[in-house]
Amino acid sequence: MIFIITGCLAFIFFYIFDLNKAKFRKKGLNLSFAAGIAFLSASTAGILLGDYEGFEPTITLKVLFGLLSVASLFMLLYSLFAALPFGETYREAERGNTVVDRGLYALCRHPGVIWFFFFYLFLWLACGKAIMMWAGIVWTIMDIIYVYVEDRWFFPSAINGYEQYKSKVPFLIPNPASIKKCFTFKQGDLR
Repeated sequence: MIFIITGCLAFIFFYIFDLNKAKFRKKGLNLSFAAGIAFLSASTAGILLGDYEGFEPTITLKVLFGLLSVASLFMLLYSLFAALPFGETYREAERGNTVVDRGLYALCRHPGVIWFFFFYLFLWLACGKAIMMWAGIVWTIMDIIYVYVEDRWFFPSAINGYEQYKSKVPFLIPNPASIKKCFTFKQGDLR
């Protein structure tokens, strides 16, 4: 249970990061995003390494779901760190970032939540620990609340053109038009 709680603390650091981008603009507070990732990673590792009740998946299922979990983690990291301009997003404290509305960010406004959910779903199915299932559920709910707050209050004041982006791209659930736009490559698109 302690690892679920420490994983929830990660979201406090994520809120501090966003509040800093929207209001304070102090370069040192940008490290709060990394601190949140560290809390979530340590909590996940603590659960994986701990002795908890659950079911024992076969080796085949461990490998299959383990690979799907790694693929989901890769897509989550890609969504957060490669599909967005890294410096503007995570290092700079100034206001005035511009919207990214192509690639995964044409699919939905918060594609990382999708990959976050699948990462923990597949991780639970790979390890079989009931606490991993509960952690994944709690942390995904925390992530949805977090991106809702970002979408409603932080991003409109911190990202130029965000209100217009909101009117064109779905919040979390892709639709046929956003799926088509996600996979449409235009000359000059880098992401």
